[in-house]
Amino acid sequence: MTSTPTLSLRAAVATVARDRSWPLTCLIYGACALTLIGLPIAAGFALDSLDNTRKGYGYPLPPWTDWTLRWLSGILALLIDFVFFVLPLLAGGMLLICVSIGMLVAGVKDPAVTGQALTALVALCGLATVVMFLCSAAPVGRLLFAGEGRIEDALSMRVLQLATSRGAGPIFLRARLLSLPAYLPAALLALAAYGLTLISFPGQPLALMLLVWLLLSALVMAHLVVVQLYAAAERETMRMI
Repeated sequence: MTSTPTLSLRAAVATVARDRSWPLTCLIYGACALTLIGLPIAAGFALDSLDNTRKGYGYPLPPWTDWTLRWLSGILALLIDFVFFVLPLLAGGMLLICVSIGMLVAGVKDPAVTGQALTALVALCGLATVVMFLCSAAPVGRLLFAGEGRIEDALSMRVLQLATSRGAGPIFLRARLLSLPAYLPAALLALAAYGLTLISFPGQPLALMLLVWLLLSALVMAHLVVVQLYAAAERETMRMI
């Protein structure tokens, strides 16, 4: 069934929920992600949903298909996330380590100076991470990959140029801000899982695994909502051209 994505959180959630199998689907792909080796399958599923939505078929959710192909496409989708989100974090961590070693070699022994320098670096890395998240680099990279099928373009500076352009940037920022409530269930489950690690009782490992499974399933749902929002954002940017 064809549909036009709307840049609205309510419309995005409603589109996903129109498929009555969405709870079971999210639980199954959450279980795949729980195995780690099946994480690309869940990522490939979200990418298939993005591709369908861009073509006007946001409903129903992508059918069960060749999971080998979905796993391979998911690897590429995760690569996009790695380059535009995880890699900057790793670079910031390496910078922090290098500065710490440099201060030790230079003989800086004042705890106040060391603390201030490291705090400033941590704040800078955190700010860079927030900027990368808000500028929607990873979702825009997935949009380019879904639209053109060229992973090299989805990993190039073209992604940042599009995500921060004067015309498209504000639209993608709006999509990112609208997507934040979709992550709330996963955030609450993460807090519950953390709280569970602070207490000890019989069956704790099983209960913790159950919470992590639900957390990953909630993330699958959140990504499906994000797909709807960014497909709608892309459509709005196309109207401006």
